[in-house]
Amino acid sequence: MIDRAEIRYALELMDVRPGGVLLVHSALSSIGRVEGGADAVVDALLDAVGPEGTIVMSTLTGWSAPFDPDRTPSAVGLISERFRRRPEALRSRHPVHSVAAIGRRAAEVVRGHEDCATGCGKGTPYETLIRLGAKVLLLGVDLDRNTMMHTLEELAGAPYLLRLDIPAPTWWPPERGDRFPLRKFPPGHRDFLSLTPRLRAEGALVEGRIGRAVVKVLDLPKFVEVGLAALAEDPSAFLCHNPACAFCRWARLAAAGGPVDLAPFRGHGCGDPTCEICRVEENRIDG
Repeated sequence: MIDRAEIRYALELMDVRPGGVLLVHSALSSIGRVEGGADAVVDALLDAVGPEGTIVMSTLTGWSAPFDPDRTPSAVGLISERFRRRPEALRSRHPVHSVAAIGRRAAEVVRGHEDCATGCGKGTPYETLIRLGAKVLLLGVDLDRNTMMHTLEELAGAPYLLRLDIPAPTWWPPERGDRFPLRKFPPGHRDFLSLTPRLRAEGALVEGRIGRAVVKVLDLPKFVEVGLAALAEDPSAFLCHNPACAFCRWARLAAAGGPVDLAPFRGHGCGDPTCEICRVEENRIDG
């Protein structure tokens, strides 16, 4: 059993300081038994940054139904859901890549997300966090659950990002139709873990444990510097080499300068109605 005070102490050991801005991705089950459950983890995080600090959590959602920022639950874990439901939490209005925030910089972080051209790139809360010199806490999850990896892809202009038409969110003006365009949408698999050795070598992360969970704390400006350098050297740096991975196969072709065309991968034997590749093919539009 681990409690709120022990979690806060562990965060201090990993250089989470009062007054800081912290983006959190988490998996409660990875920690083991926590006295007070998800709310105790949230309390410990808020304790660690103090009244002058800010906690931010991705509250990502699907794209099969209209998004309501007040009602649509987070799809990325119980900690993020309990966090976004707190009365003091503010949530950005993007129908897939929303964030929730509590603290001194919360309003600044979430502001205007619905007006951004993309979900994770310029002008979004994710770029704002870079400007604020934030840190990223990966609590029981790894880089493949770090939304900032998609920010790197957007900033680098990765050619395999797509555009989708999805059901319009609840605030969408009727005169603009019942569909919402997702530009530079990042579907499919990646090998994001391959960036870890470079981050270690550049001193961009601190590693530790909270309960049974492995924890990584990323220095966000350093993380962005290292990640963009990797993509500048090789635009396919985040793609895997598994020949059975349909997404990375065609994305590697796109990164090499070929057309972004999913047609060669139709009928690849998936059989999964929720497959991201198949869903993208169904919803993709030109432009």
